[in-house]
Amino acid sequence: MMIRLDASFFANSLDYTGIGIAITDPSLVDNPIIFINQGFTDITQYHLEEVMGKNCRFLQGENTNKEDLKKISESLQRSGSFKAEILNYKKDGTPFWNELTIDPAKNNKDDKTYFVGVQKDITKRKMTELAYLETIKGFDLLALPVVPLMNDIAIMSIVGTFTKARVNNQMANIKKSLADHHISTLAADVSSLHTFTQFTLENLLMLKEELNKIGTTLVLTGLSNRAIVAPLNEQIIHSSDLSIHSTTQILLSHYTKKHW
Repeated sequence: MMIRLDASFFANSLDYTGIGIAITDPSLVDNPIIFINQGFTDITQYHLEEVMGKNCRFLQGENTNKEDLKKISESLQRSGSFKAEILNYKKDGTPFWNELTIDPAKNNKDDKTYFVGVQKDITKRKMTELAYLETIKGFDLLALPVVPLMNDIAIMSIVGTFTKARVNNQMANIKKSLADHHISTLAADVSSLHTFTQFTLENLLMLKEELNKIGTTLVLTGLSNRAIVAPLNEQIIHSSDLSIHSTTQILLSHYTKKHW
């Protein structure tokens, strides 16, 4: 059995989605708003009578990315689509992160094209992402201490994230520590890493190449199969140019037997 629903049902249904919708008319001067739904008001605090006939730029503010605004303008000029996460401002001045999508929509009744803007408040998710990125920046500055173990062997326990920036930031300190203690073998222990990715492997190979220049061999220890992230796998890692021992203790045992 088919149930026939009128257009007002769909329009009212949108008010319960938490999604803001604004429709503008590019045939009028300054592409003004001609419709908003309740979701738009819930997100921005602006009501229909306050925004009708106005361009959507009132949502922009001091820290809105100017490059994003330029891209919006270019998309509208060529009647194209646009999608981005953009910083907007509510009526009371509160900033919020807006997952904004703008698409042209043809109305057959009047043979005109309108722009439909869909807004979604993603502030909580965005703040979590930005906090994570700040944490990553902090890890890039963390030291990678070299601890001598016996004779000419030392260990460097990698904690946090092992990024290219972190390796580059600490390279001079690592080389100095190795030279000061006359280290010929450095165990890079990754047992504290929750994930071991392709980037981790690439950064270790980069470190290995640098240490080779000063006569130090890099050995990977502490790798857990559970930490390896696809598409990387154990076979790829073992086929790389890295020397590998399951634990630092086994490396020391192997060294002791070799020099007994």
